[in-house]
Amino acid sequence: MRRLGMILLCLAIICPLTLHAIDPRGMKVVIRDKSGEEVGLYDNSYALVIGVSKYVSGWPELTGVKKDIEAVKKVLENHGFHVRVLEDPDRDGLDKAFRDFISQYGRDPDDRLLFYFAGHGYTVTLAYGGDMGYIVPADAPNPNVDLDGFKAKAISMETIQVYARLIESKHALFLFDSCFSGQMFALSRAVPENISYKTARPVRQFITSGSAEEQVPDKSIFCQQFAEALDGEADVDKDGYVTGTELGEFLQKNVVNYTRGAQHPQYGKIRDPLLDKGDFVLQLPGQSWTSPIPLPEKPASFSIDDLVSEADRIEAKAAWDSRQKEMEKAFSDATSFQERDVPPDRKVTAWERFLEAFKEDNPLSQEDDRMRQEASKQVAYWKASQIPPSPPLPKGELEKLLEKGTKGDVIMR
Repeated sequence: MRRLGMILLCLAIICPLTLHAIDPRGMKVVIRDKSGEEVGLYDNSYALVIGVSKYVSGWPELTGVKKDIEAVKKVLENHGFHVRVLEDPDRDGLDKAFRDFISQYGRDPDDRLLFYFAGHGYTVTLAYGGDMGYIVPADAPNPNVDLDGFKAKAISMETIQVYARLIESKHALFLFDSCFSGQMFALSRAVPENISYKTARPVRQFITSGSAEEQVPDKSIFCQQFAEALDGEADVDKDGYVTGTELGEFLQKNVVNYTRGAQHPQYGKIRDPLLDKGDFVLQLPGQSWTSPIPLPEKPASFSIDDLVSEADRIEAKAAWDSRQKEMEKAFSDATSFQERDVPPDRKVTAWERFLEAFKEDNPLSQEDDRMRQEASKQVAYWKASQIPPSPPLPKGELEKLLEKGTKGDVIMR
């Protein structure tokens, strides 16, 4: 294991970009209007697909959800998305998944993010009037039995809007295969516009599979029609794209039809003039304007595949992950030690030992660089703290020194 780790480390130093081959291949999407003029692009596409089927506090299980999220994952991957799937999260896990996903993938303005939730939804009538929609994690109690407990565990549409505003990528689309009130976003029946520069402006869009008080069958018509839409059925103007507005209009029309009026999907944009001008864009598969971002070329002199097998790379990754965890624990220990009432020189020693123990660069992470930088700052800080400050001069002493200075003495500051 040690020999293999050194091989990977040396390769990372000689040609660090080759190790990026373990990451998903990026997909750059160029968006053009009907005249062929480029009006926007996406550098990367990321999707978080969440399904809750096993409820533990009074809600019926949804056995069909597992198949639904597998189908959604497949269709999104066919459209160039890197997909992360989360099954049966509790309240804390669901909140953490949204926040971590946005923190990791929602910072580049030229990326797009899609969120898909399949599970129970519920609408609460508020005491001051109006409704609040919620999506239901696995551990939320039945509101008919414990309404306060439900509110504490469920994720409200108000919280979803907070997530939406945390995203810095220009386009984000939230789909909920759940029924609840959509009063928190601007419902619309807008006619889809042609692809234009307006499409490239920022937007946060929402689509639900039904309105308040409606029931979503476990065998989801919404999921089926979502897949049909992205296969091209929702491309109203036949320009090779499906926009968020086209998707919402298609789902509303077809789900109402196939459920014989039992479900009425809602769609709209966030109520924010800075985030409601654009339109999410989905390219149809096989279009020529979708081109893979090539991975960095390997030097002709050698190939990493000639030196290590796929099994070796997996083993090496596991070794680096283990090393990273050790480093994180040591960093935490050093941080705790510096809070203790000990002399600054001992704190310097603690941080210097940390830096000596973890000086190898992890080619699969940047977090180790951040910890080393912070450790170096702490070393400099506590070294400076070892120099005792000069005591203040007694009153009148400065004047005497200045007087001596005028007679030729040198005053050291």
